[in-house]
Amino acid sequence: MGALPKDAAFWSKISRKYASSPIRDMDGYLKTLERTKSYLEPKDNVLEIGCGTGSTALLIAPDVAHITATDIAPGMIEIANEKLASEGLKNVTFKVAELRDHSSAEAPYDAVLAHNLLHLLPELDRALASIAALIKPGGLFISKTVCAPAHGGWKYALISKVAIPVMQAIGKAPFVSFITPDTLEQKIKTAGFDIVEAGDKTGMLTSHYVVARKL
Repeated sequence: MGALPKDAAFWSKISRKYASSPIRDMDGYLKTLERTKSYLEPKDNVLEIGCGTGSTALLIAPDVAHITATDIAPGMIEIANEKLASEGLKNVTFKVAELRDHSSAEAPYDAVLAHNLLHLLPELDRALASIAALIKPGGLFISKTVCAPAHGGWKYALISKVAIPVMQAIGKAPFVSFITPDTLEQKIKTAGFDIVEAGDKTGMLTSHYVVARKL
């Protein structure tokens, strides 16, 4: 097995630390989870990309027929499978995969989930087109993405132009690119979706939740 790509190696390296870190906004996480589950049905075949250590997939599993959850980092998937073994769910599959590894022959999925992922993808337009190819007509793409504030500000500039590049240079941060919520929604529409629901949790950086239906 060859060396991992840079970002996959980064996330694998921090996977145990990531898994042991508490969710900063548990109330917000649970609200997002419930909103997402409200769009899913017991018959649904679901794909989650960028699943991390699998917590969201395991919580969604009881509400769907099957969920396949993938991540680029082997370390993350190792932890996810440990959790799966302890819970004994039979309708969850965890595997290491990049988005390009998913074939449209595996589709169509009823829904694809991408929580806290899109700002980490170097080629977002291409990624959204690939996601659309994996969803059946009328199916859903549900995402939550860290976005740039609409009006910038010095704190955002300091983070995006100074802090993150410095951390990336020393191997302490992965690729990241922030766009505004409006730009994100336009890119999702261009990929062949209609926006069903969108909402923000605002702060120094905006967390933008989008439910989109494939046309």
